[in-house]
Amino acid sequence: MTPVATLLEQASALEESGDPRRAALLYQEVLELEPEHPTAKQQLAAAVYSYAHILRGRGAIEAAVTAFAHVARLAPDHADAWLALGNACMELEMQRVAIARTSDKATDANDDPLANAVYALARAAKLRHDALDIEANLAMAARYACAWEVSRNAEAAIARLANEARESFACEPMTAITLLDDATLVRHGIAAWTRGHLPAVSAPAVIAKRGTRLRVGYLSTDLHDHATAHLTAGMFELHDRSRFEVFAYALDRDDGSAMRGRLRNAFEHWRDLRELDDDAAAKQIAADAIDVLIDLKGHTHGSRLGILARRPARAQLHYLGFPGTIAYEGVDGLVADDIVAPKGCDDEFAETLWRLPVCYQVNDHRRELPAAMSRAEAGLPERGLVLASFNQTFKLSEAFVATWLGVLREHDDAVLWLNVPHDLARRNLAALALQYGVLSSRIVFAPMLPHAAHIARLQCADLALDVLPYGSHTTGSDALFAGVPLLTCRGKTFAGRVGASLCTAAGVADLVTESLPAYASRLRSLCTNRDELRGYKDQLERERSRLPLFDTATFTRAFERVLTNAAGG
Repeated sequence: MTPVATLLEQASALEESGDPRRAALLYQEVLELEPEHPTAKQQLAAAVYSYAHILRGRGAIEAAVTAFAHVARLAPDHADAWLALGNACMELEMQRVAIARTSDKATDANDDPLANAVYALARAAKLRHDALDIEANLAMAARYACAWEVSRNAEAAIARLANEARESFACEPMTAITLLDDATLVRHGIAAWTRGHLPAVSAPAVIAKRGTRLRVGYLSTDLHDHATAHLTAGMFELHDRSRFEVFAYALDRDDGSAMRGRLRNAFEHWRDLRELDDDAAAKQIAADAIDVLIDLKGHTHGSRLGILARRPARAQLHYLGFPGTIAYEGVDGLVADDIVAPKGCDDEFAETLWRLPVCYQVNDHRRELPAAMSRAEAGLPERGLVLASFNQTFKLSEAFVATWLGVLREHDDAVLWLNVPHDLARRNLAALALQYGVLSSRIVFAPMLPHAAHIARLQCADLALDVLPYGSHTTGSDALFAGVPLLTCRGKTFAGRVGASLCTAAGVADLVTESLPAYASRLRSLCTNRDELRGYKDQLERERSRLPLFDTATFTRAFERVLTNAAGG
């Protein structure tokens, strides 16, 4: 047997035994002996591809990116390699942003994972035309990058493919609510995705009625210093203990924060389930004889819907975490209100809708308003109009940003204040501003700050700007709490109607518009009539403690009625 044949045989055996890394080394040796050996080159690409997935599964994202890039060089027509490379680059970008939030270390100017992600996903889309998963990943990456020419084409492909399939196409849930402005398509896309990605659901638990108190459990990975906790802490504390026995099922780590300590004290029972698998976690919940289990995650990062698949509680609801249908048999009901889920729209949801009388979003009555930061401290001009949108970058759309830039062009003293942690997105936004005749210096990029400091600086804004189809949620209530009016546009889905619900509950329903042209007109009017805008700020500051949006006690009583009804009385 020749040396090449021996190496190929050994490499093949290593692949079969589940050791693609060592197999790749042997295939590389073959290519050093015979650089054009077709089998070795093909098998090397396959071995490295397998090993790259192993690296990504271990959390070694940077090494996985390097490995996937190697596969793409070896096999430039390998669409799956380009797709995997793009997704790994997106994960690396999110890691980079997370590190930047807590570190002063500058990132390498030559290292732009987001740009690499967009490039790789575009290559994958070109190689495999009309593949919904690739187009969806490309559209989301381009949205993060504010590369709207790329996202526009990908989104058009998604809309066409979705309409062609209509009831059978599958779409990752967060992508569906971000990119699709058709609630029926959103439901069908999410339902098909859950059928392909989540476990089958068991029969409902049979739980005997226990005494006079209803047993309620909250399941979440966000029971620490997190936006969900900042909204819900007061409700947990205000539950009527004479009627409700309340359990926390924590799937997250203890971050040592004051919020974590506060939450532990808010619950009558605290169960740490982080180290348990879904089956063991469900058994613990069932052992607690929970009447109503409320999932606070839905289809968001860190979700454990597999626990709900075991049906450990008599009734299982979703609340707050995901703004739309969960479309999964493990979820019986969805908590909403008459604005985010207006009468007549029940077909948009797979679950029974439990509507609250005011806004579905709870707020914390113990929340303190910090002293306002000065404009200089916030990096803003001392005078002029500050228009703010602290939505995540993927929510921004060209249509809304173009509207804002048009107003900046009309008002020389106005600036646009954005939360954009991605270098590529900042460059693209600066370039777009110049196209609209607006100096890029008039877009102010806000750094990441702790929550209290963010609320302190937010008070510097004159107006908060909402977007569609996935609008402001916590960012919207943050603005209203800080005394900043929110201009919104009512969307066609749950995710796009939250701003309207928030404004209505904050007493500024006349800041809800019904179309983009109406939104643009109202924005121009507010920027021209500064006294009217100031009046909204004064109203929010004056009425804050009396607004339904921030009345936690009344909200909690209404929420408890939902829990009682969901449990069957």
